[in-house]
Parts: sequence; C-alpha cells; structure tokens
Amino acid sequence: MPARHRRPRGFTLVELVTVIVLLGVIAGILTPFIAKAMQAYVASEARAALVAKGRLALERLAREVRLAVPNSLSVTGGGTGIEFLRARAGGRYVAHFDDFGSEFSRTDRRFRKNASLTSLYVAETALSYAAGDLLVIANTSPAALQAGDTVTAITGISVTSVATDGTDNGQILSLAAQQFSVESPGRHFSIADRTIEVGLGGGVLRWLSSAGMADYDGAADWSATDPALVDGVSTVNFTYAPGTPQSTGVLRVDLRLSDATAGESIRLYREIHMRNTP
Repeated sequence: MPARHRRPRGFTLVELVTVIVLLGVIAGILTPFIAKAMQAYVASEARAALVAKGRLALERLAREVRLAVPNSLSVTGGGTGIEFLRARAGGRYVAHFDDFGSEFSRTDRRFRKNASLTSLYVAETALSYAAGDLLVIANTSPAALQAGDTVTAITGISVTSVATDGTDNGQILSLAAQQFSVESPGRHFSIADRTIEVGLGGGVLRWLSSAGMADYDGAADWSATDPALVDGVSTVNFTYAPGTPQSTGVLRVDLRLSDATAGESIRLYREIHMRNTP
C-alpha cells in the first residue's frame, strides 16, 4: 500500500501577521478604556485616603475642643486657627449659703463673691494636683481669662476632716488669693492645665500644647516645630458662635485637603457643639 503524505500542521506567516494586526487593533481600542478605569481607581483611592485622614483629624479636634473651659475658645490667625484653655477635671464647689448641715463648716472655705479666697471646699473626693493647675470659676469670655478675673493658681489639694470641716466627703483647694466677682449658676468649677492651639502653617495643621496660660494670648503661637495634626491642607477656616449659658456654642470647621501626586482634593465640613455654661 503506497505511503500517504500528511500536510504539516501550523500557521502560515500570513495568518500570524493577520492575528498580530487584529490584536493590535483591539488593544488600541481597549487601551483608553483600561487607562481611564485605572485612573479612576487611583483617584478613588487618593480621595478615600484624604477623607480618612481628614476625618481622623477632625475627630481628635472635636474630642479636645469638648474639654475646653467654658467660654475660653477663640478664633485666631484670621480664621486659620483656634485657641482654648483645656480643663482636665471639674466638679461642684461649696457656696456660702449651701445647706450641707454640719458639713463643710468653715465659712472661710466656702465660695463668696468679691471675697479674697485662699481655700475652697469642693464636693469631690478624687481630685489630684499637678504643678501649674488653674482654678476657673464662672468664666464668661477669653478676655476675662486673659485679665485674670475668673482664674487663679491652685497651690495644693487636701482632704476634709470630720474634726475641722464636719465631713470627710470632700476636698479643699488651696489657692493663690483671688476675688471672683461672678458666681457660677451651677456651682461649677474647672481645673485647667494647658493651652491648646490648632492652626495652619505651610500646608500643615499644627497642634500646639503649652502648660498653663503662657500662650493664651489670642495670637497665633504655633510654628513648624509643633506636631502635625494633618498635612496636605489647602485651606482651613474656623468660625465660632459662642452661644449663651442656655445653649451650646458651635465651632465650624471648613477643611480642604489635597494630594498633589494624584491631583485630587476633598472638602470636609464639621460643626462641633460645646457646652458653655460657666
């Protein structure tokens, strides 16, 4: 039986060239769509990162601002910063005409308006003392604090005794002599320890924390050496409505962040409510 010749299997040069040309045409058509999808993904990731760090910064700011001494917050730097005195503790003091029976018996340790106080009963049992602590009572404005009308230094904290004070359910704040001309409606006091400033400089929102009231002056004291709260800041605008003793104050923050590498930017806005009852 004669041998049969088999035709070699494979592709011809013409077929290969045809496939290559077709693939090139398809790639040329699809490339713009793929590129746009990739660009959209990168832009979405950049915006998500900006939103995440912006929200984190605003959340930290909100937590700290809510610790502000009543009526101590002010806007500085033409709206690019804020300043406030931070309260680390607080409570109720004992006023001159409070009726505690035989407790808190020494009248010179009870709060009296326009009297020179060097010690004050408080209905607390767990307050601690640190050097530089300040007592604030019935503050009505940043100006009152700066003038020293509503604040004085605490020089020590001790416990009451039954023998001397008629009770062991309180503490005594020792003070640098101060005459308070206004009484708190709720008998409330604050113990303040630090001045906090947040402000914009060089595209970075900076966080200044200084002991006591050394920098509580209404000026923009932050600098490039202070810790960064958030970077990539295009603009920030703080506005503040102090409210009344019966309503909360409102701090409004308008923050714009940008990512120069990705060419993306976002805007975040938040309102932070603050109790300002002195």
